Amino acid sequence: MSTEHRLYYDALWSRSRVVEPSMWALWETISAYVAGRTHFLEIGAGNRPRIPIGGSYFVDLSAKAMQALRTREGRCTAGTAEALPFPDDIFDLICAFEIVEHVPDDRAVLQEISRVLKGGERFIFSVPLHMEYWTRHDELAGHVRRYHPGELESLLGEHGLSIEKYNITLSPRNPLYRNTSAYLASRFWHLGVALEARMALPIYTWIDRRRGIKWEEGNFLENTGRANNVIIVCRKGDA
Repeated sequence: MSTEHRLYYDALWSRSRVVEPSMWALWETISAYVAGRTHFLEIGAGNRPRIPIGGSYFVDLSAKAMQALRTREGRCTAGTAEALPFPDDIFDLICAFEIVEHVPDDRAVLQEISRVLKGGERFIFSVPLHMEYWTRHDELAGHVRRYHPGELESLLGEHGLSIEKYNITLSPRNPLYRNTSAYLASRFWHLGVALEARMALPIYTWIDRRRGIKWEEGNFLENTGRANNVIIVCRKGDA
């Protein structure tokens, strides 16, 4: 992650409160996977974790985010997804939302996730899809790539991860809209941080809960042909 992006996220996390995991629509799914289990990891959660905070493990580059999660008894470690500081086969659930597309060596990320995830357990993550939807918005966010669904499915399979179910997220794909919003954000990012922390986030979480999560099973390539983003629940093969 570039210095510019680190400054942006540090500013965002220092001005925003920690959002309770139960505030997100994904909580119903997450809570089912944590029930009766004890070891959970989220990579790059910032102030918006999806897993239970107290007692869970977090790896992040932002000191501001880790400081906030530690006050809620989160077990935070400074580090990267390509070199997770944990032993093999330790976690019952791993989450990484909007993270993998930021890392140049995504194979190293998935190799590490597969290494520390127990056999038969889940990895839940989200990524943007289709390079033809690439705009200035992706550059501003620090994306390295968008994924073709077929390549993504193959990449997961290489690391022993199979897709159980997925949720297609549709957002504006119009290049003019996305490029204009990216331009405004890049010129006035300090204002954007303040607005997101104080106004946009409460609205976004409300919309997220109202919309809910509609899971799909099977036909991954067919159903993601025009999707902009996807949330995926993967299962690691049995040990």
